[in-house]
Amino acid sequence: MDKFLEWLDQPLLEQGGLKSGMFLAFMIIIASVLALMIIVYKVGIKRKHMREEIGKRPIEESTTVRPADIPVLEAANMQGQGERHEQQDAFGLSLLDAYEQQGILAVLCDGMGGMFEGGRIAQIVSARLLGAYPWLDDDTVLPFVEEISADIYRKFLGHGGSTLVAITIRKNRLRFWSVGDSDLFLLREAHLYALNQRQEYKNELLMHALEGMGSVEAAYQDPQAGALLEYIGKEDVQCDYLRIPFFLLPGDTLLLCSDGVSDTLTRKQIQEAMYLQPQACCEKLEEEILQADRENQDNYTAIVLRYHGSHREEGGSK
Repeated sequence: MDKFLEWLDQPLLEQGGLKSGMFLAFMIIIASVLALMIIVYKVGIKRKHMREEIGKRPIEESTTVRPADIPVLEAANMQGQGERHEQQDAFGLSLLDAYEQQGILAVLCDGMGGMFEGGRIAQIVSARLLGAYPWLDDDTVLPFVEEISADIYRKFLGHGGSTLVAITIRKNRLRFWSVGDSDLFLLREAHLYALNQRQEYKNELLMHALEGMGSVEAAYQDPQAGALLEYIGKEDVQCDYLRIPFFLLPGDTLLLCSDGVSDTLTRKQIQEAMYLQPQACCEKLEEEILQADRENQDNYTAIVLRYHGSHREEGGSK
């Protein structure tokens, strides 16, 4: 830098004339500065014109199409008679449009074919529960189910019965009540869970096998293995139920089904169907049942619900 400054301090004239090298360098510097100033000026003018043009353009509305809002709860159902002479399954849901204010009730009943008027009893049980909803407190449901069962017992003199699986969802709180062998499945994060316990004689035999009295193989092969220990229509029914609410997570899928579904299909088939949207799930389940072409296929019914709401442990009605 010092040498450069010394060079600039030297006179341009040498013995009455310009030093040719220094003069040439000086002129190059001046030309470069002028060129840079011209470029900066032109760029500034161009940007000014661009801003003015942008300011004159009309503001256009966005053409992006927003997807429709996903409902908090999706629901679908399907039902078939199979190879039976009549449909003895009954089911129902409360109004889905009222879910935000009232929650939802889903009910599925499977009339016992070996007993008197199973189909009619299934319809009675389903209608009584749906007719009483919405109730203020889910803790009143258990005694109500026991009352319905006792009423059926008196009306049909102990010769008629039905299974029951019913759920309520309020906010993200799930409760269920189950009698007999209809199933309630939960699909969560690629895992399938059975939420209720089948009240079958087979389960008692399995407990005896665990205690060393008999074998697991014998429990499954017993001719009375599928006999129901509990059903709606007993004078004193024992109901399987959730004592505290189960909190749902976004994406959880629930399946309520009669044994015409769960005894015909494998757990893998049920799980793969439940990955689909509820309506597609119902269609897939029925397709698989029909393809199984099972002799004397039982009535089959399914209700599928998928939850898309909050994962927080929300309050609300019991």
